[in-house]
Amino acid sequence: MGERTQDSIQVLTAEIEQLRRSNQWFKEVLDAIKEGIEVVSQDGTVIYVNAGFHRILDESKDERLGKNIYDVSPNGALVETLRTGKPSIARLHTTLNQTKTVLANAMPLVDEQGKPAGAISVFMDISDVERTGRLLEKRNLEINRLRERVQQLASSDYCFDDIIGSSDLLNQCKKVAGKIANTKMTVLLSGESGTGKELFAHSIHGASRRSRGPFIKVNCAAIPDSLLESEFFGYEAGAFSGATKAKMGKFELANGGTLFLDEIGEMNYSLQAKLLRVLQDNEVERLGGTKAIKIDVRVIAATNKNLVEEVRRGTFRKDLYYRLNEFNITLPSLDDRKEDIPLIAAHYIDKYNEEYCSDFQLTPEVCQSLMARSWPGNIRELQNYLGKLVLFWDDDHQTSRSDSVLQSEIPPLPGTPHKVRVSQGDMPNHRIPSIQEAAETSPHSSISDLERQMILSALEKHGYDTKGKQNAAKELKISLSTLYNKLRLYKQQGEL
Repeated sequence: MGERTQDSIQVLTAEIEQLRRSNQWFKEVLDAIKEGIEVVSQDGTVIYVNAGFHRILDESKDERLGKNIYDVSPNGALVETLRTGKPSIARLHTTLNQTKTVLANAMPLVDEQGKPAGAISVFMDISDVERTGRLLEKRNLEINRLRERVQQLASSDYCFDDIIGSSDLLNQCKKVAGKIANTKMTVLLSGESGTGKELFAHSIHGASRRSRGPFIKVNCAAIPDSLLESEFFGYEAGAFSGATKAKMGKFELANGGTLFLDEIGEMNYSLQAKLLRVLQDNEVERLGGTKAIKIDVRVIAATNKNLVEEVRRGTFRKDLYYRLNEFNITLPSLDDRKEDIPLIAAHYIDKYNEEYCSDFQLTPEVCQSLMARSWPGNIRELQNYLGKLVLFWDDDHQTSRSDSVLQSEIPPLPGTPHKVRVSQGDMPNHRIPSIQEAAETSPHSSISDLERQMILSALEKHGYDTKGKQNAAKELKISLSTLYNKLRLYKQQGEL
């Protein structure tokens, strides 16, 4: 044998060894795939199966290799692809022994000339598909819950300090609410519309150990009866027409936090029994579901109805009333705490002055007029009234710019010349020593005179330089620009 022949044999041997190693590598890769793989020639002979095939069908390679697919799986995806020459996608079929259902995808194979050369099928046990689906559904639910929590945490939080007023009635409510905030008790907030029930609910949640958890609100009057149950308890995919995927209910979303049931007196009677069961068992079951889901939720309910009377009428369940009424807080109407009106008015006038670029002034005469009125709509009515008053106020003529339009909504108020703007921090007759002392010193002075006296006193104390003016504005609780505007006005009037 010549030297050239020996060299050729060595090259071929090396190439064969390389092919063998490559083949072994590809075999290991295909065997590592979880799904089953089966390859057939154009006549239907099984020429390859991987380890996943054995795992799913519990059939050894030797039992399958060399068999004809038309005999062993006549209704499968491979047979369909061989017959049509087209892919067979997401085909469900059962094995011959009826023990397994698989989901298969088959694709045709072609040789180097583009002629049909067989087909390959990749399949999985349907139970694996269902398990993966459940896992994805669970992950989607968790994502939705996290999204809800992020939205909730991003929203404004309220605390008891945000509840404006210093009347004895209001302070008593705040004191009691603060004491029960850290308990597990269900709270029923009663009171007329516009008295601040939602603000109290937020504050109780914010002062509790659940403050880092979600605060979920449900307005029982705003959701149709037909949707309330799914809103409360959620639903599984396919529970009803249009339910293409599962959705968490409000109870699940509020897990670890507080669920605020506003206008609970409007809830459908039949749903009240289901709500009672959830409150007693601390678990929910989604519509279309069969599994109870444990929850840890604190419930705060609110109503403007007399629930005792509703129980007598038979429109509200007695047992649910007692379950919700573990602790009741009845919020006073604005007419019952009129001494708080100046503070509330100051808050909203400051808000609307900034929003509408206005300079409406709250004087003692305006406060007296507001306190003399009745406010059946409570704080909400007062807020709306003040918003319109500030919006349409004419600084030059001290009247509404649209009296003809708003005459019925905004009755005339006493004149309000440019005098000191009174805010929560410096309201007359509300234990603010600086104003009271100034008034006692000059009992016949106007508010504008008292304002000038206070500003000049602050400047005498801190100095007229830039730093002194900054400190004076801070002590007076006014902006630096306001202080400069006042000083400019005093200079023009020859008072400085």
